[in-house]
Amino acid sequence: MTYKEALEYTEGLKSRGIQPGLAGITQLCAELGNPQNYLSIIHIAGTNGKGSAGAFLASVLKAAGRSAARFASPAVGDYLEAFTIDGSPIPEDLYARCAELVREADRRLSQRCVFPTAFEAETAIAFLAFKELCPDYVLLECGMGGRLDATNIIPRPFVSVITSVSMDHKQFLGASLAGIAAEKCGIIKDNCPVVTCSQPDDVMEVTAAAAQAHGSPLYIADDITSVSFYEDTTVFCFEGEEYKIRLGGVFQPQNAALAVKAAQLLGISGASIRKGLECAVWEYRFERPGKYILDGAHNEDAARKLAESIRLYLPGRNTAFICGCFRDKDYDSIAKITAPLADAVYCVKPPTTRGLEAAELSRAFAKYGAKAYNAETLADAFAMTADYETVVIFGSLSILGEAKRLIKQTEGSYNAKMQ
Repeated sequence: MTYKEALEYTEGLKSRGIQPGLAGITQLCAELGNPQNYLSIIHIAGTNGKGSAGAFLASVLKAAGRSAARFASPAVGDYLEAFTIDGSPIPEDLYARCAELVREADRRLSQRCVFPTAFEAETAIAFLAFKELCPDYVLLECGMGGRLDATNIIPRPFVSVITSVSMDHKQFLGASLAGIAAEKCGIIKDNCPVVTCSQPDDVMEVTAAAAQAHGSPLYIADDITSVSFYEDTTVFCFEGEEYKIRLGGVFQPQNAALAVKAAQLLGISGASIRKGLECAVWEYRFERPGKYILDGAHNEDAARKLAESIRLYLPGRNTAFICGCFRDKDYDSIAKITAPLADAVYCVKPPTTRGLEAAELSRAFAKYGAKAYNAETLADAFAMTADYETVVIFGSLSILGEAKRLIKQTEGSYNAKMQ
């Protein structure tokens, strides 16, 4: 199987849709010899912040001389960015070899009327690839939820991390914050340390109860003080120690603190933690290439944090938004929160079957007082915003990869300033 054929195979599985539950992945991994059982895993669940917390922790592990693989789906840019080892995508031939093994297992399972989904296949490919690469740790992010997420087939991890929990994927996870928290906390295993951040009371109650039920110690990374935001860096104190990070946004000290606490539980030194945090990079989270800001905010809580960051970093700027959302997201709340901060909003339809029509999104922004316009394509939206001092692009991760390519063309050369 070539790499192209492997991509065609996994892409074709998307027609099977989303099937929450562990039955499919359990049978698939059993056919493959249960590669997940050979990995030293740090499991990460949450609504927002999984990628950033994982990026911080991966950088800390690298600074400590430990190798770290990451599975963080979906990728925004190059597909293999979802499967990395020490910050670099795994080789194409390795992906192809693992995908071929999964396809063969899939064919055997189909004879028993078992049909793994695309995410289950990708998860199994990640397990196979990482087993071959033998990293010290695997940072494994849940795709959605936790309890019924395909990644939750793993045995006891070294640490379970629960990032910020808020309302999202209500059709799958439930309509209450406590219910969603229960799904996220489904990754907690017996006698396994759990790290989380400050959460709403009902989320904290669910998390504490889940940790207690499993006999797992719970650590809350909430002692964050003296936060100072600068153009290129953020400085903060956590548990009395000062740290510096380059990732921008008001939400990043919280994600960094989660990584600090998890690293401490892994026995990483303070010097390596500080060095790793300062070196960490993560695309598409309040990333600022030139006059553009790329942010993956696609739910109400993320939109609120994006709005706080815009107020902090861009006061008085002539600012346009380019926004595209999925139909199944709470785009009305996203528009309500962010509309007051834009001089104009240019709406696009994301290039997927879940994409919301630009006209419907622009009506939502207009309802909350924004000057909202439709753009046929993302390239058209770029042309329409050429004269603005700052352009914030957000709403769906699916538009950010193309946006970065357009920025490279627009700017001539691309030198992103990762804060």
